[in-house]
Amino acid sequence: MSCNIPVQKGVKNAADCKCYGAVMRTYKSMSDEPEHIAFDAALRVFRHHHPADSKADAKLTVESWLYAGEERLCH
Repeated sequence: MSCNIPVQKGVKNAADCKCYGAVMRTYKSMSDEPEHIAFDAALRVFRHHHPADSKADAKLTVESWLYAGEERLCH
């Protein structure tokens, strides 16, 4: 059973954000590193482009972009 949790307010839509490509390239280019390091680098790129976003919104946005289409199970 997958989660059907709606995207939260404050999460940016990838199609509307010019930095989406930079965030994704950063993450993918670090595929030899541990996942959390690649994620932190992608998050840093996002926060560079969106310094006014809260840390929580930035993290949720990057997570939604990186893990879009992956089936996740509710715990």
